[in-house]
Amino acid sequence: MFLKFAAAPISLFGLGCRRELAALLHREGVGKALVVTDTSLEKLGIRQKVTDSLGEIPFAVFSGVCPNPTLENVQEGLALYQQEGCDFIVAVGGGSANDCAKAIRVMAANGGQLQQYQGPNKSRLRGPFLVAVNTTAGTASEVSRAYLISDEQARCKLIFKDDFAMPDIAVNDTELMLGLPASITAQTGMDALTHAVESYCASNSTELTALLAENAIRLIWKWLPAAVENGQDEQARDGMALAQYLAGLSFGNAGLGLVHSMSHQLSAVHHLGHGLSNAVLLPAVLEYYCTAAPGVVGRVARLLAPAECEGKTPEEADRLTVELIRGLSVRVGTNVPLSGLGVDRESFDEMAEKALQDGCIGTSPAIPDKAGVIDIYETIF
Repeated sequence: MFLKFAAAPISLFGLGCRRELAALLHREGVGKALVVTDTSLEKLGIRQKVTDSLGEIPFAVFSGVCPNPTLENVQEGLALYQQEGCDFIVAVGGGSANDCAKAIRVMAANGGQLQQYQGPNKSRLRGPFLVAVNTTAGTASEVSRAYLISDEQARCKLIFKDDFAMPDIAVNDTELMLGLPASITAQTGMDALTHAVESYCASNSTELTALLAENAIRLIWKWLPAAVENGQDEQARDGMALAQYLAGLSFGNAGLGLVHSMSHQLSAVHHLGHGLSNAVLLPAVLEYYCTAAPGVVGRVARLLAPAECEGKTPEEADRLTVELIRGLSVRVGTNVPLSGLGVDRESFDEMAEKALQDGCIGTSPAIPDKAGVIDIYETIF
């Protein structure tokens, strides 16, 4: 059996590990960095903590990244990269900053329009050196080839999966995550759980990706409530940083499924945060799988509650998985209805149609028709 596995060449972990960056970058002979981030991390001083670790390496800052980065963000960042004479990129943030930085990298080397690089490995050149500094424990974009950019005019998310987008150095410095608000911790943590569970159940899952997903699921189950309850808990932050990284390696190679296909539409049409969209959808989609792909999701319950699963049928284990994950979502505060998030029923038809065309749908263990997707949106309204 042929297996291809992609990961960042160098990954740094642990409290203060960003301080190793200057030595690693000097070895690469880089000149000037474009630092890609958002205004909140700029105001909180987190960007400065990262740029201080660059030592004498000069940099320019692009802090205009939106929560769901847009084509305009990419163009603005690329223009600054060229104007400032930069030759490498440092992303500081969660998935938004990292995804925007990946798109700037691809455009800096390949030119043209970003839309032409949708799909797998459409770029021709690797592009400038890229460092991805993760400040949340959720998206794992720092160790993924994939990136998503919003087309606001078309009200959709463009999906890219490119070996040349993989960061050269991935940084998970938990010192940057201490004090992250409970709501963001919960949403990004449930995003990581969605990555792990979807890749575990994906049709492209392999023994290697399944091992990564299993460990990610166990770690999130153990450490997410603690990280939400106490943002200064270093052990919980370390556990979640590792968990989301393992989940990223798993989904980056096995694929995702229906949760992400539907979640992308909530972000594109209603501008909901990606992590919260996933958290709201995850139990509902797993419930659909209980009927459409019996026996697939029950393996999660057997990981988390082996004693409770003794003597249970595969169908009963499936249901227990849904109960356990819904219970975790309630505990960390992400079990909220779409009606409370500004979503309207009138958009369900449009979102369902686009979900079935989404790039993540292909590895789903079961795929509903359009009416079935609308039904899932209805169950969480």
